[in-house]
Amino acid sequence: MAQVELKVKQRSRVGGRRPRSLRRSGFIPAVVYGGKKGSIPLSIDRVYLEKKVGTLYENQLIALQVEGEDRKGSWVAIVKELQEDHLKGGLLHVDFKEVALSEKLTATVPVTAVKEAIGVTRDGGILEHILREIEVSCLPTEIPERIPVDVSSLAIGDSFRVRDIELEGEVEVLTDPEVIIFTVAAPRVEEEVEAAEVAEGEEAEAAEEGEVGGEKKEAAAGEKEERDKGRAN
Repeated sequence: MAQVELKVKQRSRVGGRRPRSLRRSGFIPAVVYGGKKGSIPLSIDRVYLEKKVGTLYENQLIALQVEGEDRKGSWVAIVKELQEDHLKGGLLHVDFKEVALSEKLTATVPVTAVKEAIGVTRDGGILEHILREIEVSCLPTEIPERIPVDVSSLAIGDSFRVRDIELEGEVEVLTDPEVIIFTVAAPRVEEEVEAAEVAEGEEAEAAEEGEVGGEKKEAAAGEKEERDKGRAN
């Protein structure tokens, strides 16, 4: 993974309503932590970020060029967390973590499906994505952006487990190897139809029992009325 150079500015004041004011001014609040220097509050020019990098993603390797009154220099970091505005869109905050290129770290990497499973296209099954992320250990330069899994050979009843993943380089998978990532389940149409038929049958039976019960009540009421008239005479 190549480093992306990113110019940022140190923030002198934090807290309160300042992050909101910063966003209105076209900047994104951020912080870098994890090194001997302690946490450093930062700000990123939104327009510059979009032109320079485009879209940030977690575990992305960044060479931070920090400009500030007392903190200047370059820090190698990864994008640790992104806070996004899911209603309006756009970044709200970025957490960077300082790393050493020669030291291994642990990271959580998303797993995605590639192509379509034969059990889906041929037999009408359903591809179930059970595990969406796995944990790995490697050097910062070897962190995969994502792990693509070719599911095209999966038939109904087949599963793809963590142990089936093949990664390049010295990337060690830490997640339990027996955990299922993808599986192809049988179509549920027949089950749903049978369930609907059973439910309709039960409703019809209940309605029929209700009608019979109502007729019995009416007959009993009529007999009682006749008996009452006989006694009155």
